[in-house]
Amino acid sequence: MKRKKQKIGWVILLITILIFVLKVTLSPVKETIIFFPLHKEAQFITAESQLNVTTSKVSPYKYNLTYHLYSELDRSAYLRQDIGLLYRNGKLATIIGLKNWKQYSANLNQNDLIKDNDTAFYQAISYHYSEIQENSNITSVQTMSMDSLYVIKSKYGQTFNSFHHPQSELEKEWQDTLKPYMDNQLNAIWNKGMNELEINRHQYNLVIPLTELSTYKDKPLPGFTKRKSEEMIGKLWEGMYKNYLFGIKTEEGTSISPYGSTIPLLLFNRDKTEILVLIITKDFQPIILKQLI
Repeated sequence: MKRKKQKIGWVILLITILIFVLKVTLSPVKETIIFFPLHKEAQFITAESQLNVTTSKVSPYKYNLTYHLYSELDRSAYLRQDIGLLYRNGKLATIIGLKNWKQYSANLNQNDLIKDNDTAFYQAISYHYSEIQENSNITSVQTMSMDSLYVIKSKYGQTFNSFHHPQSELEKEWQDTLKPYMDNQLNAIWNKGMNELEINRHQYNLVIPLTELSTYKDKPLPGFTKRKSEEMIGKLWEGMYKNYLFGIKTEEGTSISPYGSTIPLLLFNRDKTEILVLIITKDFQPIILKQLI
């Protein structure tokens, strides 16, 4: 009888452990980026995105691209999270940081690696976020960083040259070839999507790809104060975090993988009431996300 009770006890213990493991494994990723009023003093000491290339040890015909994401706040925060988006020739290749957030920390250091074997133009944009809790007061701190990298495959495919900014006539020729080609491709896809959704581009006084948003981290958006611009950018990232990075939300309530989709196009309307985020999925389906100002 005693052994039977022991066996039952062990079975109950194992079932309890199994339930706990399943709960942790199957629970969804916690959504942590929420825009709160900006802290009046706290600021990032460092915030950077870095793209670098190394030759693959497996094959001379391949290379490894490293996406390094680092930031440090001037104080410990209740919550720290950085999100990085990497685009290859205008299409989303990887997202870094969705599952990596820290509590009671000032810094955050992350790396991701992708493998490739061809000429490409890479663009990275990152959103650095902190939530600060002081007594019952909750505030946030934010900034952005970006990087871009050209990777050029040699004629015989056994070496790769990379550069952030052209340092020679040959590199300048590659830049003048790759980026305009990508821009033309993206504009054609965006325009087709706007036509399908009956969006009049002329109703928007500022139209920029997401990868250029970081140019406004230290200056106001046209027609807005710096404080209002920071609020708009924070709420925009919160909206994209929930409705884009975890899956592109459709009007039907379904979710589509963001991988392979175009760089989102941001459209700020002239009457200062909304921001449209135009995303073209991997299957060329145009989707609009709307952020009220």
